[in-house]
Amino acid sequence: MAATNNIPANQKVGKLPKTNFNDKFAKKAESLIPTLHKWINTPKSVINFEPDTSSFFKCSSVQSHTIEELSSVSYGKEDQIILDFGTHQVGYLSFYLGVDGVNVDAPARLRLTFGEVPYDVTENLHPCNTWISTSWLPDEVINVDWLPTQVDMSRRYSFRYVKIEVIDTSQKFRVQFQDIKATAVSSVTPAIAAAVAPLSTKDAELAAIDRISQLTLRNCMHTVFEDGPRRDRRLWLGDLRLQALTNYCTFKHYDLVKRCLYMFAALPREDGTLPACVFERPNLAPASDYIVDYDALFGPTVYDYVVASGDIDTGVELWPTLLNSMEKALSHVKSDGQFVSAATSAWKFLDWSEGLDTDAGMHGLVLFCCKQINKLATLVSQPPPFKDIVMKMSAAAMNFYDDAQEVFVSGPRKQVSWSSQAWLALSGAITPAISLLAIKTAMADPDAVMPLTPYAYHHVAEALARCGGEEESLELIRKYWGGMVKAGADTFWECFDGKDSRKSPYGDCHNNSYCHAWSCTPSYLLRVVLKEYLNNSKAKK
Repeated sequence: MAATNNIPANQKVGKLPKTNFNDKFAKKAESLIPTLHKWINTPKSVINFEPDTSSFFKCSSVQSHTIEELSSVSYGKEDQIILDFGTHQVGYLSFYLGVDGVNVDAPARLRLTFGEVPYDVTENLHPCNTWISTSWLPDEVINVDWLPTQVDMSRRYSFRYVKIEVIDTSQKFRVQFQDIKATAVSSVTPAIAAAVAPLSTKDAELAAIDRISQLTLRNCMHTVFEDGPRRDRRLWLGDLRLQALTNYCTFKHYDLVKRCLYMFAALPREDGTLPACVFERPNLAPASDYIVDYDALFGPTVYDYVVASGDIDTGVELWPTLLNSMEKALSHVKSDGQFVSAATSAWKFLDWSEGLDTDAGMHGLVLFCCKQINKLATLVSQPPPFKDIVMKMSAAAMNFYDDAQEVFVSGPRKQVSWSSQAWLALSGAITPAISLLAIKTAMADPDAVMPLTPYAYHHVAEALARCGGEEESLELIRKYWGGMVKAGADTFWECFDGKDSRKSPYGDCHNNSYCHAWSCTPSYLLRVVLKEYLNNSKAKK
């Protein structure tokens, strides 16, 4: 039985503030719905998985027979096949279900399981010991009454592998699987994806990381920037910022970013805050989730969009919305300029790291947001709204510094975490030398709280690069995202622990997402943040 009583306290919804629906912004978002492009992919082989203790998932695939051979093989009760499409895709499965037998005197009952990683198709997904809904698990049972027939699966899936189990037929017939296809979908066409300039490097590992980053992002780009096409399939504000940054240096789908910004701006709550995520179907609506840091990041996301696209008018129109979206975060800042998470019970995220204290990290994040909005003010001909608070918070940032340890600490227990160092460094309140030493000190501390997700690892990697630690940033990219590549990733995952293939923020890895867009940022890091360093390094060789 799934564990349903372990929902984190900061995610339990009490009173839900009223939404002040902005019809004008909603219509603008509606007008920007992109075309979803389709193309056909076919499976590469029929495989089995065999035990392999050297593999990250403790198994390796071996071909059982070719796709050409598959159409002539018959399957009966309790037989199964595993199809390997060769790489990750998002779309709709179809196949022709043939018959081998005397006559069809009963339905064919099939269970189909769509796998992003081997665990999905080598283990039983049920029971799933998780505090989020198990209805996300990627399997379904179908009954096919009249055979032979075409079978078109109506639900979109995210997968590389498809396991088809024949639950039952009858003693008089067996089934055959023919003309198996996946109709892949994305708002990014194959032509646009192919036209992205290759990363300027001869380093095969970095090129692979960049390629997988792009596939991760592309497979999350539909009518919104989805966080994950398997789960949760919706638009999250903090994720959007990282997706958008990577999009600007790859696919350049500016209108999709603009659509997403207006979707959030259409749904402010009565206190001016923005929901952490929104639903587009059946109608545009806010989720009950609220995250203080995601709310504050709306302003920087608008700023990044305006700079990348040159669309000043959108910055002007969304200016009042983004000012309101800072109020909740700034309500945590004391008169001395220091951020205190305990000022409200609202959720401060930063990462899924267990036990992470958010005082120091949130101080850096909010200060970063204020500075980005002040930069946007110049572009939209407004006075910088946060000059005073920036001065106060910049001065207070050193309150978190422990001179003896040469690191920033957070909370009453003076916790050391990678995320605290990263966000205080990105805030620019501390000198690059002090920031770089603090990050490296925390990374070398075995007791420091490490990130769990690529979302947090991104901010550490970017902070390193922007403080003069470009080589350390590259090393982290190779170790973390390169670690996923070595583990067999076709797309980058929602979370990754190189020592634990079953790690999950939700209690069970079967409910993890293995194509998750907040992990797509190595392309941005390599193509933008580290571009000059990589070019200079190449020139020296």
